[in-house]
Amino acid sequence: MMVTDLTKIWISNIDKKAAKVRAMRILKVIKKYHKRPKNILELGVGLGVVLAHFKKYNMYGLDLKKDFIKSAKNIVPNAKLFIQSMHNFKIRNRFDIIFSVHECINEVKPYKNWEATFKSSYNHLNEGGLFIFDMRTKKHLEFLKKQTVKLERNPSGYVYDNTVVKGHKLTWNTIYFKRIKKDLYKIEKDRYSEFVYPVSKVKKSLSKDFKVLEAISFEKGHKVMFVCRKL
Repeated sequence: MMVTDLTKIWISNIDKKAAKVRAMRILKVIKKYHKRPKNILELGVGLGVVLAHFKKYNMYGLDLKKDFIKSAKNIVPNAKLFIQSMHNFKIRNRFDIIFSVHECINEVKPYKNWEATFKSSYNHLNEGGLFIFDMRTKKHLEFLKKQTVKLERNPSGYVYDNTVVKGHKLTWNTIYFKRIKKDLYKIEKDRYSEFVYPVSKVKKSLSKDFKVLEAISFEKGHKVMFVCRKL
């Protein structure tokens, strides 16, 4: 399994501080709502930098991208990792906690696959288990509409992040300028879309199978984290 040049750039640009913040946000609500969790599954595990903060648990993770899983094995070698989609995953194990961070749910499309993600998570949780995930809000879309695009420096070189908002669809057009040597750069391009739905709509869907314990707003309302318990 080859690791793509784009994944190599993401690896070199890992923000460990941000990963820890995301992990601590999840750990805080786990401590509040679950006494003795053992098995934990991360949906959209990516490079494994968030899951790495859950080493006192039995760690599991899944991601659709094969090279992400390959890279994650180096960061969380004791975790059991799977190449599967969030919305239709099937794992023999059952979990006390299933979580997803960094707004991974926004990359799932169409909305029926959000609901399928909720159902798959429900089916893989133990009784009283928690399902926790964060998502972008419409307030964040409005912010991005007004955002000025600029070239930013990062550990691998520079990045130019241009976002296009059309309705509830957010498209990322990203250009990475990877430094090869002093004045020589290689260009890598990335393009993907996310979809942002009303918080009320998501809460209604979750309420079919879960008790929504909290919908925690953060980053000035640009994002929200749902904390749900299996009914």
